Amino acid sequence: MLTIANMKALGVDPTDGLARCMNNEAFFFQMVSMAVTNDYFDAIGPALEKNDLVSAFEAAHALKGVIGNLALKPLYEPLSEMTDLLRAKKEADYISLYRPIKELRDQLLALTRT
Repeated sequence: MLTIANMKALGVDPTDGLARCMNNEAFFFQMVSMAVTNDYFDAIGPALEKNDLVSAFEAAHALKGVIGNLALKPLYEPLSEMTDLLRAKKEADYISLYRPIKELRDQLLALTRT
């Protein structure tokens, strides 16, 4: 179940995100659930595996906005770093950069389904 305590246990400080949602926990949790079920999360990995940096950038950039609006910093910061690298088309180990993003997203996603 998605709770403040469970989010904190994953390293997410929900304070800013809650404030952006008028401190309405139910609304915040609904927005977080919508964010972590966003199809762009599932698009990044395959795009990176195909070395399709344009598609990976588009997905990462879209997610960066959604995740940033909810102040989910442990997801936002690595997404932001990856987005900047993809925008510049710099050589990087994008799969390794994406792995912790995917892991945290999957953990949050599991909480929304219990």
